[in-house]
Amino acid sequence: MTWSVPYWTASSSSTARPILTTQTSCRHAAQAEYRTEWEEVSPVLVDCDADVVSLDGSRTHDDMQVLHLSKLLDEAKQENRRFEEQVQSLLNQSMTETSSLQSKIAELRQRNKEALAECERMKKEKEDVVAALTKKNDVIKATLQQQNQEMRQALEDLNRSSAQAQTELLDARSSMLVYRQQLTQSSAQLESLQKEQTARMSLTDRVAVLEAELTAKAVELAEMKKLSLQAKRPNVAITRDESTTLVQEFNNLRALLATCIPERPAGMFSASSMSSSNEVVSALRKLNADIHQDATIMAESMAESFGFESGKVNGDEETALFQQVGMTIGAGLVHFLGSKRHSEDPILIQIAFQTYIARYFCWLSTAWIASGGKERLGVADQSNTAQTVTTAWSALSHILSKHLQFDDAQLCSAAVSKIVAGLTDILLVAGCASTRPQLCDAIKQKFSEKISLLVKSGMRINRLIINSMDRGLEVVVIKPATVFDSACMDDGYDDGEHDKNAANNRVLCPTDIGLRQRSKPNSGVRILLKPKIALESVVDNLDD
Repeated sequence: MTWSVPYWTASSSSTARPILTTQTSCRHAAQAEYRTEWEEVSPVLVDCDADVVSLDGSRTHDDMQVLHLSKLLDEAKQENRRFEEQVQSLLNQSMTETSSLQSKIAELRQRNKEALAECERMKKEKEDVVAALTKKNDVIKATLQQQNQEMRQALEDLNRSSAQAQTELLDARSSMLVYRQQLTQSSAQLESLQKEQTARMSLTDRVAVLEAELTAKAVELAEMKKLSLQAKRPNVAITRDESTTLVQEFNNLRALLATCIPERPAGMFSASSMSSSNEVVSALRKLNADIHQDATIMAESMAESFGFESGKVNGDEETALFQQVGMTIGAGLVHFLGSKRHSEDPILIQIAFQTYIARYFCWLSTAWIASGGKERLGVADQSNTAQTVTTAWSALSHILSKHLQFDDAQLCSAAVSKIVAGLTDILLVAGCASTRPQLCDAIKQKFSEKISLLVKSGMRINRLIINSMDRGLEVVVIKPATVFDSACMDDGYDDGEHDKNAANNRVLCPTDIGLRQRSKPNSGVRILLKPKIALESVVDNLDD
């Protein structure tokens, strides 16, 4: 609370009065009231120029005014004194309260200092505790991370070891099954070989007896012919009948000797070199997949490197080329090769490459040699031939193949040259705008290694078939223009939009090699791997 101290102000030279800075409005109101009372008491007119006197005439107006002002001054002094006392009382009270407040403030400041000091101390202790806990937490966290990493590493090692153990167990089981199957097949083969050996020995003994009888009959026949010339006419007819009988028996014996070719010796193939039909099927599947992949790559590469013109047939030489290629891959495919566009989509060139390579490897898988001629192993008609004769023919074929003066490198080189020439002919038929030497060089430079690997796979299949424990294995491809039969073939380019078993749905060309087996004479054929083909409908969506 703020109090104003009274002070004196002089309003004129003759009069002075105290004026308080506070309660000014009240003071003015009191003066106005006193002035009104004085004017009511004094009946004299106010005139500054006239002399004003009292009613009794003893005092003048100035005296009366001075008297009145003195009275007012005394009242004002008294009132000022009372006011000063009140102010002093209030000041004393205020100072007392201020002192009390100052002491309280000092006490509060002291308490605040103590509280701040305690707060600082607690804050420091808290920071120390937090630092200690943080450090301890970091140590625990690092320890947990290390333990987690070690546990994760141990778990990975355990999983890896478990997976490796499972793989080894599966491999061991597979090997055990394979060994068990091989043991069963070896036992069956050994039993079969023993039976064949017994039959062969019996047949050899019979042949020896028949040879002796044949020699005796030949001597007897010679003597009878000699005697027949000297015999009389009535005995000529009888001698002629006997001679005819002997000649017929002689011819039968010769035919029997011709079919009794020695069988393969028991030691010709060891048990480790023998193969089964399952191995041949697996090798053929891999060969078919490699042929499809390499044919796709070669067709796309040649289509990008060279231009093609449809309908390019000029002269007798190109007509002869069309006929020659048509005999290999089919006349229908040759027709479409010459009439369709191949620059943007070389699918027909790819199919033609597949067809040519598949047909060549079908021959290579059973051929004596890999170049020239049409000699084949196992071409005897097994449906009308005894099993022992088939075995003898296989052994004879193996013996004859050993006398051929061709090693694997020569056979592979000849086969690669043959395939390159065939692929070049296909590109020329398709309208390739290049010459034969340029195409041959390009194919050899880019794809000779791929073709060589294919040839080696075909030669391996040849050996697997020769050494197979399963008799009567034949590789097969479907001929062009054959009516589709889902029982013995598969569509290699099935788009699901055509009825494959329709009567007019014919084979355009073969694409994959199949495998079949003739088990016994007149017992039919068992298909081990269906050959794949491309139907004529494959060209429906191609541009002309």
